[in-house]
Amino acid sequence: MLEVHAAGCLRVSSRTLRSIGFRDSSDVKAELVIDDAPRLERLLLPYSHLNDCVTIRIIRAPKLEILGPFSPDLCELLAFQGMGPVGSANSISTVKVLAVGCYTYQLNAVLDILKWFPCLGKLYVTFGRQNLPHYDRPHPMECLQTHLKEVVLKYFNGYEQQIDFARFFVLNAKVLNKIEFHVREDHYNNEFVARQHTLLQAEDSASPDAQFEFRKTCGSIDYHVSKHIHDMSVADPFADKVDA
Repeated sequence: MLEVHAAGCLRVSSRTLRSIGFRDSSDVKAELVIDDAPRLERLLLPYSHLNDCVTIRIIRAPKLEILGPFSPDLCELLAFQGMGPVGSANSISTVKVLAVGCYTYQLNAVLDILKWFPCLGKLYVTFGRQNLPHYDRPHPMECLQTHLKEVVLKYFNGYEQQIDFARFFVLNAKVLNKIEFHVREDHYNNEFVARQHTLLQAEDSASPDAQFEFRKTCGSIDYHVSKHIHDMSVADPFADKVDA
């Protein structure tokens, strides 16, 4: 499926479908239900932050590896693997790459959802373009202990709460290899980068291999995803071209 524009409820059952792109462009409540998709690898949700009337239900998708981008405080995600709703005892262990957005500035919602994905290896977070409120520090999550190796923070401006958010991964992600900061061009300079390195407390990193990369941001993650929904040759549909 290349892209679906829908209102109401769309239910999907397919033994061959590998990628779905879903976008609700109406003001009416919309729901996508993945009833049974044994070969589905990607569920891509570009521009989901533009509508707070979307519910995504995943009933059975045993090979789902790539999910997003969606805003957990706007788009309701309900996953049922087996008998009960997703949670610490019943999580989506197949998802390896996740993209989430923080557009209403509720970082708690972003961090809380990580416990659903214990085998997550790469996380994208797109910040809104304003300052952020403080958030409650969560307890350590399984993905931080054994799997999360890369974090990409888009539209990073160096606000205090954004630094604190990034530092959470520095201090808790035990196998982290890299945090990539995509910075708006009007904020990016050598002095800015040097200051962020100091504030991030790299010497206290939970992972001895953690590196920081700062780049100028390049385009919207939603635009990039919408261009690669059905292109399975693109290993990571959330990755975009940025300038070092």
